[in-house]
Amino acid sequence: MTGSRRWCPDPRSGVRSGHTRRLLSAAAGVALAVVMTSGAAAAPASGSDVGAAITTRVFDRATGEPVKGVCVLAMPVPTFSLPNACPARSGGGGRVTVDVPGPGQYNLFALPKLDSPYGAQWVGPDGGTGRQQDARRVTLAAGETKRVAQILLDPRATISGVVDHWAGDPTGLVSVAPIQLDVHREQRSVPVDVDGTFELDWVGPYEWPVLYRPQGGPAQWSGRVGNRLIAEVVPAVVGGSAEPYTFRTLRFRGAGIRVQVASFSIGSPGRVVLYNSATGDVMGVGEFDESDNSAGATIIGGQQVRIECQCPDGTRWYGGTSFADATPVVAAYYAGINIDMR
Repeated sequence: MTGSRRWCPDPRSGVRSGHTRRLLSAAAGVALAVVMTSGAAAAPASGSDVGAAITTRVFDRATGEPVKGVCVLAMPVPTFSLPNACPARSGGGGRVTVDVPGPGQYNLFALPKLDSPYGAQWVGPDGGTGRQQDARRVTLAAGETKRVAQILLDPRATISGVVDHWAGDPTGLVSVAPIQLDVHREQRSVPVDVDGTFELDWVGPYEWPVLYRPQGGPAQWSGRVGNRLIAEVVPAVVGGSAEPYTFRTLRFRGAGIRVQVASFSIGSPGRVVLYNSATGDVMGVGEFDESDNSAGATIIGGQQVRIECQCPDGTRWYGGTSFADATPVVAAYYAGINIDMR
């Protein structure tokens, strides 16, 4: 079954003006030469700055009974990531307190254990949802602790799908969560079989965007996009009896991005990380080559990204000093983007 396409305003996706760009012709498409600037990313709040927190309770929607052991995450709007370890789980009476790094707007994500009868959810105003933009927003001031309405859990459900034949070798990973950096084992991603089929069975019975990460190809959200907030949504069904969703891919419409840094010697360690401009999701990672002081990655075209170099001499961003003020770069279909970091 093909999920319905839903759209969300994307006010941060525009390319900022005032930065010099030089367009070069290239056999494979258009090469864009840009200059990166160095600077440390915005420092996270220290332990003494935290203070802010969200408290709530977790219940079984059907029975009204409190539920223990559910991981509750507070995500700064509109970011999303699954941590290596759970920072806060519901205890007696379903009570849970989630610390946050500082003032701002947050969404709650409830993540039951993999052997739980309950499914994961974004916490909405009246129950669970699969889309972050439909989740309840919690606004916190510095040092504020806010109690919010209870979390109501639904049974776990299954997303069934098949990757289309244009993917060639369809094997890879599927998840409803973005790529995780520096995670040794992604327990919430599932493999795509050699026949292209997959099943995600730990989510709640809602409509979800789905991320497909093919072997050797660009990661892409359902609907062949790089922005999770405008992805097609796929229904998760209790019992998994729905017609499989066809994940249509854009295997040959990626944008190749290569970063070269002349300021450090060949063989130095480092990597380039490409973040979707609207969500902050990691969409591509490239390690520096031991035989060349450059790194490359291919991402799905049709999106805008902010580019970070985790260089040997520190962090650099294109057009800024952090994700927040870095300049979005348009990743056009079939384009090659060359970045010279001086």
